[in-house]
Amino acid sequence: MLEQKQQRTTSYYTKLIAVSIGHFFNDFYMNLIPPILFLFVQALGLSLAQQAFIAFVITSGGSFAQPVIGYLVDKRGKPYLIIYSLMWISFWMSISGIISNYYLLVIALGLGSLASALFHPLGSAMAVRLGKKSMGKSLSIFMTIGGFAASVSPMVAIPIVKSYGLSSLVLFMIPGILIAFFLYYAQVQKVELNQSIEKKEKKSEKFDFHCAKWISILVFISSNKVLVRSFLITFGAQIMLLKQVSVEVAGVVLSAYLLANSLGTIIGGFLDDLIGSKRVLLIFNLFVLICMSLIVFMPRIFMVIGFVLMGFALSGSSTANIVMTQGLMPKNINVATGLIMGFSGGLGGLIMLAFGKIADIHGLLTSASYLLIPLVLVVFTTLILPNEKSIEDM
Repeated sequence: MLEQKQQRTTSYYTKLIAVSIGHFFNDFYMNLIPPILFLFVQALGLSLAQQAFIAFVITSGGSFAQPVIGYLVDKRGKPYLIIYSLMWISFWMSISGIISNYYLLVIALGLGSLASALFHPLGSAMAVRLGKKSMGKSLSIFMTIGGFAASVSPMVAIPIVKSYGLSSLVLFMIPGILIAFFLYYAQVQKVELNQSIEKKEKKSEKFDFHCAKWISILVFISSNKVLVRSFLITFGAQIMLLKQVSVEVAGVVLSAYLLANSLGTIIGGFLDDLIGSKRVLLIFNLFVLICMSLIVFMPRIFMVIGFVLMGFALSGSSTANIVMTQGLMPKNINVATGLIMGFSGGLGGLIMLAFGKIADIHGLLTSASYLLIPLVLVVFTTLILPNEKSIEDM
């Protein structure tokens, strides 16, 4: 009996780690091209507008399509699709280096990014199913391991492609194929996605529109945190320079911010299991508001502390946001994940364009102070969210 339990535990961790490593490589490929676009400029003579459009295609293909693909996965999705999605993205992103036409390049990168729209809802659903009573912990492991990819991609891609040329991108297909085989041998294709949910058995298969207002609030919360994250990643170094922080220190602070981001995800996931999603959302959303106030209003040393802690604060409620949305949509958990991990990300990115324009007109620090307005609304809307017991009874 004990031996069987140990085997089940080992199988659980093997599958969870396999799916999480797959998440890392999926995000690695999604972040592979933007940092080396300047090398495509030399090869294809791309304008700034064309570069911006390529970045938009990659981002939007991997975000806005997630709810739609999540819906299809909920209806007819099979767990083995996660293996094919990793092979798909590795192929299209890697062959981009040998494409000599701008329009073909856009098509290839757009097709590749669609795999991410499949991987995220499917992979997170697997993490939740594997977690059973520890959904927050499992989902946070999945998200934390994948989160490291954004910082690794530039460090790996830039030196290799600068030394050996764009054609060397083809070699990046190899790890994607190898990890796809690893997922297969870890038997992630056998993870049960459509387990019955006893408390929801009597609930209609149709989407409950009574929950729509709560889901809209959760999307609003997630979108605004993406907005803040994008703003600080894009303009953070310049804000620090305006407050007399040296370039060297700014680089260290940005690295610490990214490290704190991963730490927040894993701790937030464990807290979600211990104290519940609503409490986690409220605690970390208040923390985000405090950190933003430090960045905007306080002198240099406190601003730096606020910047580093912001990485922890922003990611701390990511797992809770997904878990609560999935609780509101138990029959469509892949759609729920797509709304938070995909659609919210795309929406936050679009709003970021408006704040970029505000920064041009009023300056960076003033535009940063305007971010406090949606963050205050985020805290107030978090307060009116239902708790877990209320969600179960819906």
